Amino acid sequence: MSMQTVQLVTHGLTPAIGAAARATRRGVPNHERPIAGADDAILSSSALAECQRDLVRLLNSGERGFAGDAGEARQCIARAAVLLHAEVRRREALHLETAERRNRHLAPWQARRAIEFVEANLAGRIRIEHLADVARLGTRHFSRAFRRDFGTPPYAYVVRRRVERAKEMMLLTDEPLAFIAAACGLSDQAHLTRLFRRAVGASPANWRRVQRSAEWQAV
Repeated sequence: MSMQTVQLVTHGLTPAIGAAARATRRGVPNHERPIAGADDAILSSSALAECQRDLVRLLNSGERGFAGDAGEARQCIARAAVLLHAEVRRREALHLETAERRNRHLAPWQARRAIEFVEANLAGRIRIEHLADVARLGTRHFSRAFRRDFGTPPYAYVVRRRVERAKEMMLLTDEPLAFIAAACGLSDQAHLTRLFRRAVGASPANWRRVQRSAEWQAV
């Protein structure tokens, strides 16, 4: 086999791998996908060089005749296949990760800062403007992005966290409900009762009594 043929095959390896990766993702057989351009290369330089060396050895073995070098040829094929498969899987994972990032409307740091602000300020008043400020976004933009990412508006999320904090305090302390309401940023016990009943389906006093009773029975 001539050196020109070897160079032609190895130089064509990179775009062929790109086409194979796309075909694998889309469920289309490789032989039905066209060879892509060199811009679609996905192998790292070291992995690509190793694949090329193996394929060159395979082509040289073919020049001498596979009858005498069948074992070496099979090893080269298996090694190149492993490298190609690993790289295709890596590209698939990268593709999914990129798609997930594109589907998020808040950057991770923006979501983290907003949630941290809520947790640190449950005892006080939390306005949508405060959350938008820590995320460095306009109020409308933040509210829309938060709802798409968390599946609930910011106000509803804050209310849910206030109720959950009230549950924690009712279970872990003996503080009166009026104190717990204030500690959770609610105006009074009636406010806590109204929100709690809407979220849980029972009044705070009844819920606390049932939970305490269950604990005593477990002991």
